[in-house]
Amino acid sequence: MWIMVVYVFIVVVNELIVVGIGLVLDRVAPITSLPVSLTLFFAVLWFGWLLAVRWTDPKRAKKTKFVTGN
Repeated sequence: MWIMVVYVFIVVVNELIVVGIGLVLDRVAPITSLPVSLTLFFAVLWFGWLLAVRWTDPKRAKKTKFVTGN
C-alpha cells in the first residue's frame, strides 16, 4: 500500500510540472505542445513507478536490521 501512496504523490507533483511546461510551450510553440506534453505525461508515469519502487525497496529495510547469529 505504501508504494501506491508514494507513486501517486510522485505522479501528482510531476504532472503539475508537466502541465506548466505544456502551458508555457503552448504560448511559445503551439505545434510542439501536444507531442511534448504527451511524451512527458507517459514518461512521468513510467519513471514515477521506477522511482516509487526504488524508494520503497524492502531490501534496504532488511540491510538496516540487526542480524543475529541464530
